[in-house]
Order: sequence, then C-alpha cells, then structure tokens
Amino acid sequence: MEELDEAARFHGHLCPMFALGFRMGKKALEELDRGRENGVKLVAVVEFRNCLADGIQQVCGTTYGKNNLHYNDTGKFAASFYDLVSGKSIRIRIKNRVLEDTLDFGIAGQNVKKLPPESRGEKARGHFKKGKEIVEKFREMSDDDLFTITAAEPFNADSESSLDFMICDDCGELVLSYAVKENGEKKLCKTCFKRAK
Repeated sequence: MEELDEAARFHGHLCPMFALGFRMGKKALEELDRGRENGVKLVAVVEFRNCLADGIQQVCGTTYGKNNLHYNDTGKFAASFYDLVSGKSIRIRIKNRVLEDTLDFGIAGQNVKKLPPESRGEKARGHFKKGKEIVEKFREMSDDDLFTITAAEPFNADSESSLDFMICDDCGELVLSYAVKENGEKKLCKTCFKRAK
C-alpha cells in the first residue's frame, strides 16, 4: 500500500493510528460510494483527538479549516461520515482487539517523550520500528478485521461554525460569540473568564 506511505508524509511519520485513520477514511469513501472531497459536501466527525484524524483528513479531504472535519470527544476510536449530497452516513469504529497493540504503542510513545532529549535516540528508534511492525500487520488485515460499521447518529452542525462576534469586556479582543462567557454583567473571552475566577 504505497499510497499509505505517501500519505504519511502529510502526518510526518507512519504510525499505527495514522494508518488506521487512513484505512478508515478509504472504507468510508467506499461505503458512501464517493470520491475524496474537494469542497464541503462530506463531513467527518472524529471521536478522539490523535493521529487517526490526520489519516481521515488526508484520504477524505475533510479539514478543520473547511469546517467539515469535526471533533466530538467521546474518548472512543471511531468516526462518523456524512455525505451531504446523497444523505448517506455511517459510523466506523476500530475493533477492540485491534486497539490493544496500538494503545500499548501509544503509551510507550508517551513514555519515550518524557525522557530527556539526550536519552531518547535509541528508545525512539526502537519505538518507531515497533510502530512499523504494527502497521505491517494492519496491511495484512481486511477492513472487516479492523472495523465495525454501524449507522451514524444524525449530524447537526454546531454553533461554533457561526462567525457572529463580540468584543471581550476585559481584554478588548474580538471573540466569536459562541466562546463568550458571562461573568456578572461582563461578557468575557474564555481566557479572561478563567482569569476572573
């Protein structure tokens, strides 16, 4: 799957969760019977913020900038895909047994990052080697081995896509209205609201 290796340049490295996101995105396009999105007619909603989202973004063409890649933190390794033209939608979840090695790899990576920079070299190389071994295992697995596909919950664009704005009463900076917090009679940005507590 040279396509995956090429796509990994976008992410910066080839790791298990990026590979799973890439495969998930390809499966979504296949199931929805459509190609990569160049505009905004395909929406993806990821349920956990990590490398998975980059894989989906790369293959599906959904991005945070176009407001058709959304994050709904459920803490689950899944994403829903909505074709706004056909009305078709699906949710794809990574199977539990697939996640075990992947999460062990992720935890090991977090531990490597905690090491002082001068002692990371050998551990980091070993870590990336292990990640490539897991990706190779995924290459041999079918989509049915990796994923469970179900119906997606209805998609509702959240209010965060609105460009309505206000001026923060404390710092004077322009802030989108959905992010304004009230503190007594003052309307504050999230930063000033935290400081006021």
